[in-house]
Amino acid sequence: MICKNCGNTFEGNYCSNCGQPAETHAIDMHFVAHDLRHGLFHVDGGIFYSARELFSRPGHAVRDYLEGKRIQHYKPISMLIVLASFYGLFYHALGINIFNAKTDHLFDYSEINEWIIHHFSIITLLILPIASLTSFLIFRKQGYNFTEHVILNSFYSCQKLWVRIFTLPLFLLVKDSGAFMQWLLLPDLVLMLWCYMQFFNKLPKAKVFFLTLLVAVITLLLVAIISTVILFLVL
Repeated sequence: MICKNCGNTFEGNYCSNCGQPAETHAIDMHFVAHDLRHGLFHVDGGIFYSARELFSRPGHAVRDYLEGKRIQHYKPISMLIVLASFYGLFYHALGINIFNAKTDHLFDYSEINEWIIHHFSIITLLILPIASLTSFLIFRKQGYNFTEHVILNSFYSCQKLWVRIFTLPLFLLVKDSGAFMQWLLLPDLVLMLWCYMQFFNKLPKAKVFFLTLLVAVITLLLVAIISTVILFLVL
């Protein structure tokens, strides 16, 4: 067989050079349906497998992933982009405005709300290195490099976004969306503590607890400062 992808000559069902199957299917609706099912809804893997792991054994699942058990998982950064996109879409469709109780002569808060939701995926990705650098510096003695902290925080951010997506309808039941958004920081912190305490399981739980709080507070402050500067520059 001659591989249609790289031109390598091989025997068997898969190319020995690039791994492409010997037979490729025509690009039709069946192909698209299979690709969607395999990528998102495959019962033995994909985004829902990763979600199940994140809500049963988050820190252990991340450690397994870093150690090489990856075949069933959806790629964490890709999953983060997918979930952030869904969150932004649902947020916009429900007409939520977290600044509905704010008035200020400096800012048009409706415009800020729209800007945030239209750039939510980008904002989510920009926050990732900030959180990862913070956790890397605070847990630097645990032997994980910066990129591994990016993976850790990608999985945690996905876990957080799953919760945020399912709580979106609750915004329609509250009068002050901004206050409700602030209350959601509490489950965010609980999820972070759960994930980090399992991941850094060689440290005493009390130490991980306080170091994780430190990561959360510093990240929140940095994001708030950077966001304020960006809002002044953009709006």
